Amino acid sequence: MNLFKTELRRILRRRLTLIFGILSAAGLLTLVGVMGAISSKGPSEGDLAEAQIWADEANETNPEFNDCVRDEDHFETEDYVWVREDPAYEDLTHQERCEYFVGGFTAEDYLYVYTFNFANEGQYTLVGVVIVVGLIMMMVASSAIGAEWSSGGMSNLMVWHPNRLKVWGVKLGAALAICAAAVVAFSLLAFGLLYLVAVLRGEVGDMNSAWWENSTERWSRTGLLALGMTALGASLAMLGRHTAIASGVIAGYLIVGDLIVSLVSMALPMDYPERLSLYTWVSAWISGRVELYNWNAEEFVPDVMVITSTDAGLLLGGVVLFFALLATWSFRRRDAA
Repeated sequence: MNLFKTELRRILRRRLTLIFGILSAAGLLTLVGVMGAISSKGPSEGDLAEAQIWADEANETNPEFNDCVRDEDHFETEDYVWVREDPAYEDLTHQERCEYFVGGFTAEDYLYVYTFNFANEGQYTLVGVVIVVGLIMMMVASSAIGAEWSSGGMSNLMVWHPNRLKVWGVKLGAALAICAAAVVAFSLLAFGLLYLVAVLRGEVGDMNSAWWENSTERWSRTGLLALGMTALGASLAMLGRHTAIASGVIAGYLIVGDLIVSLVSMALPMDYPERLSLYTWVSAWISGRVELYNWNAEEFVPDVMVITSTDAGLLLGGVVLFFALLATWSFRRRDAA
């Protein structure tokens, strides 16, 4: 009997896996549908005309703007030398300069149109999708192992496969394989659907080589984070021998843990209190770097602490490895009954 294939089938055929899979797909389709519904390629001519009427009416009640428009030499004074010399403003008309510097209203101020830009927003949406997949797989992995302990299936399995390291390795490997497949599948599905929304209802944007390089690195790190979350969930379930223990530890930190860290950092004077939060390190891992600032009352320039993806990867990887090794040690030493 191929233990790895058997474990894959067992996890995939569980009711909870099916429910989470259906809910995840439905959630993704709903998200894409909402973004497609609220996005538009741009305002119509009627919308622009109406917005311009509103802007003109607002400008009529703005005496400073009206004085600026009537005074053709308004920007010829010494106060606006930098405006005349800056190439960024040389193509602006006199009225556009008044709108920009004096505070006049434009049609854009009264346009309430959202346009989905894939190059600008798709990257972050895909990161969110992968993180959600990681959270779901964390629960699926912990539930699969915890249920086997509760039902006595783990004890029966070890009668036929007494090598505990092999059993634990197969179960962890199967959970990670399913997580990797889910991350790839949902990422490709989300990418395709969001790109379709951008083509039909929004803008694709500039997807140059720099964009692909940055996006690939960010998606890869997020995918590794999802695998780490899955390994953590499986390890906690193996360590506690119950799904509720793993779920309780995870939910407890997500709900209460960061609040406790915030209270401790407020009560104890310390530099860079944000470094105590796991979310800071997760953000650094996904984005590539995070800068923390420590403001000193005696200085105008704050001290800066930079957390790179390498620093965050070492810490997060160490946490996952610690619990995996602890679960391995516990599984080898404790009685299976």
